[in-house]
Amino acid sequence: MGDGGAVGKGKDDDLENPYELLELEDDAGEKEIKTAYRKLSLKCHPDRNPDDPEAAEKFDRLTRAKDLLDCGRRSELDRKRKAARDLEERHAQEDAKRRKFREDLEGRETAANARSAAAKRAAHDAEARRKFLQQDMAQRIRAKEQELSMRQQEVAASAAEARETALDARLRLTWRGAAPSIESIRQELSDFDLKSMEVGVSSAIVQMGSRESALRAVLECRSRKNLSFKVAMAPKEEKEATEKPKVARKPSGESLGRSQSFDDWEEQMMADMRNLIKKKTAT
Repeated sequence: MGDGGAVGKGKDDDLENPYELLELEDDAGEKEIKTAYRKLSLKCHPDRNPDDPEAAEKFDRLTRAKDLLDCGRRSELDRKRKAARDLEERHAQEDAKRRKFREDLEGRETAANARSAAAKRAAHDAEARRKFLQQDMAQRIRAKEQELSMRQQEVAASAAEARETALDARLRLTWRGAAPSIESIRQELSDFDLKSMEVGVSSAIVQMGSRESALRAVLECRSRKNLSFKVAMAPKEEKEATEKPKVARKPSGESLGRSQSFDDWEEQMMADMRNLIKKKTAT
């Protein structure tokens, strides 16, 4: 069977683990080795298994395994097997360390990637919020500007309307000779919501509370006797200063002077007032 050469080398390399081949534990005694060999060799002996082409090889492997477990060679085999196990354990430990190192490295990389992704998301969200706030602020500013513009237009319209209303509610007082006292003017117009007056040398402009009050004052004052001044609706001189003057014409086509144009305007105004009073009386 070959008793020369080193254990585990040459033709015995294919045996790998003689204990396992003989179905023995590592601490089996010499008697147990012989008993196991006898039992297994009888099963695979070529003379008992003429139809098995692998019987001779199996028998040879068993015989060589028994020879390796002889007292002189077994200690060397056990030493080498122990060294091989220790080496495997060291490799396993090293593999475990490398695996742990790799896992730690992968874990750190994963955590770093997660932090980077979170930072990118946070930066993206911050930029999106900044843009949203800018757009929202721009919309608010535009809305506020539109609101202020509308308010300014409303205030301007209200002011224009109030100014127009105030111009429609003015009276023009005229007199000859000595001017009436302010107190006497107040007394004569006290029933018509007098607001203010501007008195000149030969005339005065009186502001009434409304156009209706001014019209009533004109009608009432014209029916009064011994009144020291004449009362008429005041022309809208403010508009005349900005608009092209309008010239009233007679049917004959002759131009009228400024005083005649005012008289015609006042006459027309009185006619309109009388017609209005008639309509109210009829209803």
